Amino acid sequence: MSASAFHIILHSLRIATYTTIAVFSLLLFHHPISFASNTGAEVFDIKFAQGKLSVKLENSPLEKVLKEIMAQSGARIWLTDSIDTQVTIEYHDIPIREGIHRILKDKNYAFSYDPNELKEGKISIVSANKSKEIYTPTSKKPLEKLTKRGGKKKKKKEKKDTKFDALAKDALENEDAEKREDAIIELGETEDKKAIEIIAKALETDANEDVRLSAIDALLEIDDDSIVKPLSKAALTDKDPWVRESAVEALGEIESEEAIEIIKKALNDEDGSVREIAQELLDELNE
Repeated sequence: MSASAFHIILHSLRIATYTTIAVFSLLLFHHPISFASNTGAEVFDIKFAQGKLSVKLENSPLEKVLKEIMAQSGARIWLTDSIDTQVTIEYHDIPIREGIHRILKDKNYAFSYDPNELKEGKISIVSANKSKEIYTPTSKKPLEKLTKRGGKKKKKKEKKDTKFDALAKDALENEDAEKREDAIIELGETEDKKAIEIIAKALETDANEDVRLSAIDALLEIDDDSIVKPLSKAALTDKDPWVRESAVEALGEIESEEAIEIIKKALNDEDGSVREIAQELLDELNE
């Protein structure tokens, strides 16, 4: 190969190289390429409406999450120590009590819920030591009173009975756990003593943990001494520690002698969080 031919080939290669670099630079200018990884990026989306909670969280600080839930719901929150952990979870339109439970389910925290404290309730997050309030909204919303509507009593009663029967059927027989849970919540809101037997049966037999937790809350809505028995059984025998813990807390709200005796028995529970809640309740009752 002659020297002139070699120089021509070399010149052509240089032109091709410069052209490639120029095209790549132009593409990069118009369409920037990101080499940063999204691993560990935070997703923070919380919505609360009509008593239902929806969240989409990824690597979100737990304390920040709880504060935002309380800010939107108008409830109050107490924490023990600082919460230094992150949350990744997504769900839509479930009751606030169940929503908090799901967020804390795999964390080393327990919580109690008082639905009568405010419009949406008071939530206490408990780890081990003395609790401290980290957030309280400035406004308290009073409980709304149900307004009575007119109409013939007989027709109203028939309609009420029909709805009650439908709720009872859904609470025990619906294949969808969320629908069973919703029915149980509504039965509790009726404050009808006839609902106790149905809710108690769901608490004892339903396979879904969230349904049983809602059954505990529903029983507390009904002011009757007979709720102590199903709550006591759940506190001592339910297979899930969260349910046992919630039942113990419910007994602490009742504060009857029978309830206190069951709380004392819970001091021997195999789960540490259940024992801690039982001890805290007894300490408060003795103050």
